[in-house]
Amino acid sequence: MSVKQFRRFTYLVNSKVQDISRIVTRIKSNGIQNTLNEAGVLSFKIYQNEDSNFLLIDGEKHMNSAAINRILLNISDDFNIISFESSPLERIYKLEQKEVYAPTDGQLKTTVAPYKRFVWTLLLEPDLIEEYKNVHAMGQAWPEITANMKEVGVKDMEIYIKNDRVVLIMDTKMGFNLEEVGPKWQKLPREEEWQTYVAKFQRTDPKSSIQEKWQDMRQL
Repeated sequence: MSVKQFRRFTYLVNSKVQDISRIVTRIKSNGIQNTLNEAGVLSFKIYQNEDSNFLLIDGEKHMNSAAINRILLNISDDFNIISFESSPLERIYKLEQKEVYAPTDGQLKTTVAPYKRFVWTLLLEPDLIEEYKNVHAMGQAWPEITANMKEVGVKDMEIYIKNDRVVLIMDTKMGFNLEEVGPKWQKLPREEEWQTYVAKFQRTDPKSSIQEKWQDMRQL
């Protein structure tokens, strides 16, 4: 398997304000997929939870948000639902992150395929957002928590933020079964302590399990 670097751009769109269906229809057509690939857009996926739509776009390594914006608007006016140039999400966590990249530059990524992907979301306590971001900043992750993720089969994890909403992308080994892995994961070193620690930032029941706190975003 060849290893490839690429740039990732993410966005949140509220479907109560904007109609996402036109974009979904567009990107699922073979013609648009071919056009995107020829222009250097490697992947364009949309995930939804209630009124929140999470757009995940992977492009060639040389791209930035302005290039993504230009490509999409050249394809169709349907993509003017959002400014892809000015509003990519901030990434606040990356498993074993080595560098920090500006949202408009795109997050430099390396392929971890094959993988099974989970996309989850939750809301934060508004007064604790900055502290939450600091806790997840580069170099702040507890080593035991990182080791636990790798032990259960997590290959990559990222957290993106917009206002009080965060979106988590978790890529795991193939065959990963969260129902089986979850209880074992929570018993690994310092995992329960970590979950108790971060619970104060989350607008959820502190006693909930990981999979109960984080809400699934389904791919459209």
